[in-house]
Amino acid sequence: MRDAGYQKGGNLLEFSKRFQDEDACRRHLFNRRWPNGFACPRCGGVEYYHISTRDLYECAYCRHQASLTAGTVMEKTRTPLRVWFFLIFLMANQKTGLSVLGASRMLGIPYDRAWRICHKIRGAMGQRDASYRLAGLIEMDDSYFGAKKSGKRGRGAEGKRPVMVGVSFDENGPLHAFMKVIETVDGDTIEKTAEENIEADSGVKTDGLGAYLAGLGAYHHESIVIKDPKTASRKLPWVHILIANAKSTIRGAHHGVSPTHLQDYLSEFCWRFSRRRFGPELFDRLLWTCIVASPVST
Repeated sequence: MRDAGYQKGGNLLEFSKRFQDEDACRRHLFNRRWPNGFACPRCGGVEYYHISTRDLYECAYCRHQASLTAGTVMEKTRTPLRVWFFLIFLMANQKTGLSVLGASRMLGIPYDRAWRICHKIRGAMGQRDASYRLAGLIEMDDSYFGAKKSGKRGRGAEGKRPVMVGVSFDENGPLHAFMKVIETVDGDTIEKTAEENIEADSGVKTDGLGAYLAGLGAYHHESIVIKDPKTASRKLPWVHILIANAKSTIRGAHHGVSPTHLQDYLSEFCWRFSRRRFGPELFDRLLWTCIVASPVST
């Protein structure tokens, strides 16, 4: 397998013509998974027999039988690959998020099946981005996600999940992002989250919360004292824009999400945000993400 050679796709009509049946989907998945020809997952052998009655590939050396989807997020699926392909295309390209209910109606599949497939794809997105860290100049802040409630807003709000957010940027604007659901905003949690998501020697800008001073000692940390909360979005613009867009996506496309699955939806948002400049390649990039990810349980 290789992380390269992404093919450029077209619009939905062109995509539909390109993958108009299961055979077209199988051929493309085979070529993406084994771009240099079949390689046995067990011994690496390159000679094989195709067992057409069961759609399996048997290694000529060790006799191991592999399916096209084994070891991917599509493992053991009974749903046609064409449905998977369309959901991958829509999730990769729908900037404001994909409504599962709308997708189930468009593709003519039950809601629970559409939800499971989308959940697996989101899990693959999270796995993929977990292998990367932000670098360079970074804005970092915490936010609180959940349904609107009366009472205190922001830090200390009841019934909401705290989320640590980071976005790298340069002179041209924001680059890549991470969002991590956490239990509490304290120095130890910030330190652990930064270690997992930010490269050493990066420059990190935050507000003046003491927990950032305690947790970001290993970085080039710039603490900005914000006396008026209304000025926060001007002093840390990119991270606030990211948070606002993520909340709008959750409210608009999904009408809110449960705390149990919040991280999956945030991972989806960040995957798409960090690759927004690869427009024509997004389907193939997300398909590759689903190939290299470990199977995701539902």
